[in-house]
Amino acid sequence: MAKKALPIYIRDQETGLLGESTPDKAQLPVATGDDKTLPPLRVLVADDNEAERLLTIRQISKAWPAERQIIVECAADGAEALEKICRHQFGLVILDNNMPHQEGTEVLRAIRAAGLRVPVVVVSAQNREAIAADLKDLAAAFASKHELDLVNFSSAVLESIYLQARAVSPPGAGPA
Repeated sequence: MAKKALPIYIRDQETGLLGESTPDKAQLPVATGDDKTLPPLRVLVADDNEAERLLTIRQISKAWPAERQIIVECAADGAEALEKICRHQFGLVILDNNMPHQEGTEVLRAIRAAGLRVPVVVVSAQNREAIAADLKDLAAAFASKHELDLVNFSSAVLESIYLQARAVSPPGAGPA
C-alpha cells in the first residue's frame, strides 16, 4: 500500500501565511531573475507526529521574514526524510529525533556522511545530552520541543546556519 503524500506549505505573498497544498497541485514560486528577488527558502520538516510537525511549521512561518518566499515540505519518518534530502536541495532541515525507521541523529549522520551541507536543527522532547553529545561536531543545532517558542526556535536556526558555515569554511577564514 502506497504512503499518502504529506502536504507541502507555501507562503501566500498577500497574507504572509503558509498555506497547505499537495505536491502534485502546488504552484511552486520561482525567482524572477531580477536582483531583488531571492529564490524561495526550501525547508524540510521531518516529524512522525502531525501536531508537532504543524507546530514546527508555524514556528518557521513566524521566524522567517514575511516578505521572503518559503516552501515547507514534510516527512513522517527518518527514511522518508533522508530520501527527500538526497533528492532535493533544502536550505534548512528540521529533524525530530524520535522517528520510526531512522532517528533524527541517524538521518543527520547519513546526511553528513553523504557530504551534504545543509543547516540542520534536531528537535526532541528529550534533553540535549540524551540524544547526541556530538551534534555540534555534526554541524547541527538542538531545540527542545518543551521550549519551542519563536525565540528559542529562531536561535536554533541561526546556530545551525552558523555551525554549517563554520564547518565548510577553510581554516582561518572566519571565527573559530
